[in-house]
Amino acid sequence: MKRKITSIIALILALCTLMATGAMAASADTGITVRVNGYTVSFPDGQPYIDANSRTMIPVRFVTEQLGAKVSWNGNTKTAIIEKNDICVEIPIGSDTLSVTQDGTTTAVKMDTASVLKDGRTYVPIRYVAEALGAYVEYSELYRTVGIYSDVLTAAEIEQLRTYDYTLPALAIDYETAKARYSADELAFYFGTNRASFVNYANAREYLYHVMSRSGEYYFKSLETVLQNSTNDKFYDMVVQEAVAEVNYSSANLTVEFRADTSCIYQAGNMDRLTCAVRGIAVATLHVKPTELTGAETALLCRLGYTQLYQDTAMSIPVDVHMNTQPNYQVNIHTIVPLGEAY
Repeated sequence: MKRKITSIIALILALCTLMATGAMAASADTGITVRVNGYTVSFPDGQPYIDANSRTMIPVRFVTEQLGAKVSWNGNTKTAIIEKNDICVEIPIGSDTLSVTQDGTTTAVKMDTASVLKDGRTYVPIRYVAEALGAYVEYSELYRTVGIYSDVLTAAEIEQLRTYDYTLPALAIDYETAKARYSADELAFYFGTNRASFVNYANAREYLYHVMSRSGEYYFKSLETVLQNSTNDKFYDMVVQEAVAEVNYSSANLTVEFRADTSCIYQAGNMDRLTCAVRGIAVATLHVKPTELTGAETALLCRLGYTQLYQDTAMSIPVDVHMNTQPNYQVNIHTIVPLGEAY
């Protein structure tokens, strides 16, 4: 009888060990990608995992350092300290509350799960820390990707830019042309039946990083750069730079600055699959009277959607710049589409 009980106990322990091991493996193998300003974050010795509260926990150091923050550790209080510019975020291990200090004022921020120290790394639900540092955070459920942005555009500007509908370039592919080019599955994808998930801007944006590997040669005209066999991270960073270089303008009469980064690029609607929209804010400042602008300068402002301009007053307008990103072509503008009124 004793031997039977011992065998049963051993079996139960073995099953518990197997279940625990399986749970740990499932947590470790989340398949979650994290991007900061368009570049994939590498986690060399600790991977994101899903905790018991179904929250995605991410090693905080690698992400915040890629955001340009300084990370330190207070061993006495078991607190991770993150500093960027005039912001200080303190993360006590085992607590579900962050301490955020800015301009001499400290605020307690409640998280929906507690921070954890695991294998010498501090894990948190990264949204709270990133937003405390002023970043914009998104999640693409389709591609299981966390996107964090703190580059050219502010979080408030990104939020505003994403309220506008998607736009199509002048060279948007039509259905008859697409039928000769794409398979039935691709047609369904590009023309709507499988694109409901693209209502989520994060999915429409993240799609660009999954559409294809960037093999081949690309010539960035304004940047005077040839790129070959690039990662998508680098490729789309350069697409944004090219769009900015194409739109920016400076003369004694007029200055135009296109403020954009990878937070608001996307592919949606019936765009050809290799066409990318770069969404941003054009800021125009006239240094002369509107009647003193050259014809080319007036044409540029019309393309950007300006209808009224005032001397020595910076006026902003949201625009989509549709970029040609076909392989073995110049990477340049198809069209510029104004999204709203100047403000």
